[in-house]
Amino acid sequence: MLFAKRAISIRNAVSESSRKIRLYLKKSIKQHPLIWFYVTSILIEIALIPIFIATGAQDGLIKGFEKARLHFNTDLVTAFRVILAAPEAFLGVFLSIAQVASVDIAVFIIAKIAYGKKGFLDLKNRFRFWRKEIKWQRGVKIWGVCLFTFSILNLTTGALHNLLIDQSDFAWDINLFSTHFLIGFFIAMFLDAGAVFEENGWRGFALPLLQSRFSPLKASIILGLMWFGWHIPVKFDTFFYGFGNAIVLFSILMIKFVLLSIIMTFFFNRVGGTTIIAIVMHGVSNDSVGLGGRILSDSYTVYLLTEINLVIPMLIVAIGLVFKTKGRLGFRAGCQS
Repeated sequence: MLFAKRAISIRNAVSESSRKIRLYLKKSIKQHPLIWFYVTSILIEIALIPIFIATGAQDGLIKGFEKARLHFNTDLVTAFRVILAAPEAFLGVFLSIAQVASVDIAVFIIAKIAYGKKGFLDLKNRFRFWRKEIKWQRGVKIWGVCLFTFSILNLTTGALHNLLIDQSDFAWDINLFSTHFLIGFFIAMFLDAGAVFEENGWRGFALPLLQSRFSPLKASIILGLMWFGWHIPVKFDTFFYGFGNAIVLFSILMIKFVLLSIIMTFFFNRVGGTTIIAIVMHGVSNDSVGLGGRILSDSYTVYLLTEINLVIPMLIVAIGLVFKTKGRLGFRAGCQS
């Protein structure tokens, strides 16, 4: 009898402690949704790494690309083709996409806890080409300028690659007028894995919260640093180049993400803070269609030059936008909610 009473007492104490912890977490998430979103996305991302290593998913993924005779690309069509060619690559593809999707998984969890049904509705309402208050002619014009800008960024990077990287390490064989290119460009715009599974979090959730507290420029810089920090665990193989070289590469990557964040904020704000244009910018910047050519070497020197060549045109455009908008980056009060 005494043992039963103690068991019940312990169970009640555990239950009460669990309830207090849940209440505390819920209160903390409501007070600091952005921090919890970011921490949760990184925890999910990191939790998948040991599974990736323990299951040998990386080997299956490499074999899948070899069997499919495809270069590595970030789009979902390539992922599907790899699985078709080599079913053993399924786990590697699934875990890779799940890691990328950690951002959107986190945002749906945190938005639900922090804001309830309204959190989902806000994410849903942002999933459009432009805000309903914007006339379609203006919306189409902004989209046109956006696509042109990101295409020029890629082409400029390709030209720098062609100038600075040995031809044995680089191929630039894109045909801008082929059906293959047009289909590939559409895939790059709307079916890039990183873009589809991250942008509800980065631009759909985090950026509006940041812009409600900071200037658009400062918000963009903070988001760029967050975006970079999230990429560190999935780029751990950068340390294979040596610690010093990795620090150099990570420094350039940090600058790249900050500059890209500034440019994306401008067009995101111009259409009234909607998510689809963020998906497209993210996808086109990943350039699965090869506007900027294809790198054929994984040497440190080539990797370094590749990242520098990506940063140079971004730096020019980002500085131009900052000066043109006086740091406002297309932001209009009342048009982001």
